[in-house]
Amino acid sequence: MATPLHACRVCRSTALEEVLSLGDMPPVNSFLSGPADVATERAYPLAIAFCPTCSHVQLTHMLDPKDVFEQYIYFSGMSETVVRWGESLAKRYAAELSLAKSDLVVELASNDGCILKAFKPTCRVLGVEPAKNIAEVAVAAGVPTIAEFFDSRVAGASKVAHGGARLIIARNVVAHVPEVVDFLAGAADWLTDDGVLHVEVPYLREMVEKLEFDTIYHEHLSYFSVTTMNRLFAEAGLVLWDVEEITLHGGSLVARGKKRGTAPRESVARYLAAERASDIAGIAPLRRFAAETRQLKTRIPEFLHDLKKKGSLAAYGAAAKGVVLTNYCGIGPSLIDFVADRSPHKQGKRTPGQHLPVVAPERVLAANPTHLLVLAWNFIDEIRTQLHAYEAGGGRFVVPVPQPRVA
Repeated sequence: MATPLHACRVCRSTALEEVLSLGDMPPVNSFLSGPADVATERAYPLAIAFCPTCSHVQLTHMLDPKDVFEQYIYFSGMSETVVRWGESLAKRYAAELSLAKSDLVVELASNDGCILKAFKPTCRVLGVEPAKNIAEVAVAAGVPTIAEFFDSRVAGASKVAHGGARLIIARNVVAHVPEVVDFLAGAADWLTDDGVLHVEVPYLREMVEKLEFDTIYHEHLSYFSVTTMNRLFAEAGLVLWDVEEITLHGGSLVARGKKRGTAPRESVARYLAAERASDIAGIAPLRRFAAETRQLKTRIPEFLHDLKKKGSLAAYGAAAKGVVLTNYCGIGPSLIDFVADRSPHKQGKRTPGQHLPVVAPERVLAANPTHLLVLAWNFIDEIRTQLHAYEAGGGRFVVPVPQPRVA
């Protein structure tokens, strides 16, 4: 069931303006095990709206988080890029915070624990992960994990049980939670007085300027600018202390917070000023983004049809963004032979909506398609390395956004 969102999730204003609809879409991780699943497959409205009061961009409808997250098939540790990122975070914060063995580092939506593993030699770690099947994997790997949805209640109980946290990491989860102010207020309460909250979210500017429409899906309730993040942190009792950009996931924002009373670094004022100058936190860029996305709906399949005439076509990465792109653009089995993916939890199944068969990466070398559509384009460098033999043998990669092209 999809619940309409009539009020802004940050400031509670009801003056929302819808700017782009991608139509009805199945949940991105609802992979089909067999033909019997087709009869029960459901699709729900997928659209974004703009709040003129605080510049927040959010979905117009929300799925029940329990239906989406309690059993999950995305495992962070399957990506070498994410594992390396975790290692770099551990080195950074060990130095920056002078982490000691007694200090606690917490990750919210910790998935399989691959980020926290890198911190274990330095300090105590604790994950909070609502997907029980994934939390069990993390615990088995030696990462203690609370299998619950995080909120201020869980924060209070965990602080009593484990002590204050010097560092709380929230990677790609703040955009997912229904009560986002309560979520961050809980994090603020759990932090020690000198603690840091590290938040990663897809950056609205990157999504708009690079036409990353496939970043929009039911799990991503929010799409953040620094302008909105500044308001959100204040609502939750935090100071937006530092801002930086990283290349992960097509361009992400790292927003770091501290408790009230801390002076923000220069980066915050710089980003806020840049967003005012470019109007990226306004409605006009979103309207252009919507118009150009509607053009891509026909341009991408036309480009692929032309390639198909010259040879064979398969895809790589049964990722969430790939489910959105194939459904929005109507890219199905008549155009794509298969989708290869490293995750054994997806192999042997079919993608939501378009029902493309998901196979192991070895199939790429065996079938040797002329072109390989990279649906997980945010990991194109990693994929290129993994499939070096395919490219060396004459195979070519296709990247769909911001314009379809042979890379």
